[in-house]
Amino acid sequence: MLYAVIIAGGKGERFWPRSVRARPKQFQRIVTARTMLQETFYRVYPEIPGERIFIGAGEQHRNIILEQLEEVDGGNLIVEPVGRNTAPAIGLASCVISSRDSEAVIAVLSADHVVKPRGAFLSALSDAEKAAEQGYIVTFGIEPDRPATEFGYIEVAEPLKGDFGHEIFTVKRFREKPSLELAEEYRMAGTFLWNSGMFIFRADVLLGAMEKYMPALYRGLMRIRTSLGTAEEQRVIEEEFSGFESISIDYGVMERFDRIACLKPRFFWDDVGSWGALERHLKGDERGIIRSGNVVTVDSESSIVLGDEESIIALVGMQDTIVVKEGGRILVCHKNADQKIKDVLRKIAERGENLSYL
Repeated sequence: MLYAVIIAGGKGERFWPRSVRARPKQFQRIVTARTMLQETFYRVYPEIPGERIFIGAGEQHRNIILEQLEEVDGGNLIVEPVGRNTAPAIGLASCVISSRDSEAVIAVLSADHVVKPRGAFLSALSDAEKAAEQGYIVTFGIEPDRPATEFGYIEVAEPLKGDFGHEIFTVKRFREKPSLELAEEYRMAGTFLWNSGMFIFRADVLLGAMEKYMPALYRGLMRIRTSLGTAEEQRVIEEEFSGFESISIDYGVMERFDRIACLKPRFFWDDVGSWGALERHLKGDERGIIRSGNVVTVDSESSIVLGDEESIIALVGMQDTIVVKEGGRILVCHKNADQKIKDVLRKIAERGENLSYL
């Protein structure tokens, strides 16, 4: 039976000032009228019923998740006491779900990706489930349309045999985020796909891989699994999680496991990682300006200006500029510098200010 786990952790720092730690990117309306978490949930619901959709996040975001997703029961929140990256988070979710269904197939989805159209996603998910049932850990590999340096890559090998409606390949190796020159080589080679960060697997297969390649994590997870449903559950989760190494599922399992399959889907995918990425999703005016709120522009072009109705933002003689106003927080930067927003937050933190709401 197919389950979904939506990973909704993360600080969302690259979308400051709209995103803050108390309400990061995945809980914001970035591209559509729904929040990114809601978009992810309704991408699989109701084809996957609410009782089989789980949300993994920190305790501080429990209330906002339940507020945004009325169909999710509090018992389907998998709360991580501390952030320890994706391997412990996915391992914990696999323990919880497999304790209820020993034959569970799990689709791990990120709460902050853009995926469309929905029908093409569900079709790809169905094929991925078939491959997962054969004992593969399946990932979606996106065909590059540009030499992107912000994504990891998957080098694919031979086609996987089976009754599939999509191309599915065995995986030769995973590659880290490349330089621009190397990204262009990958794109031209035709055997490299973007690593979408979505995974589909049988819970027992994933846990078996963790037992082999991450034995310390596996032992802790098994102790947690034994405690589920008992009075000791919360204490054991807190004890074990605090001792886990912070490591991604890519490093911990995907780069070592020998039965990885990569499905090449027919949907559009983007990990919207910065304000500048909005140009791939929102249409600007005749001067290439994406705007919202009370905005006035004069002799300006190719910019992103996001405000509210209470304040006028005037852009004069500017190009390739990002301006975002959220409450008392204002960002002004060049589009080529939007990856440096983390440096702004570091400087704010050095002044001793609380970043949870700033």
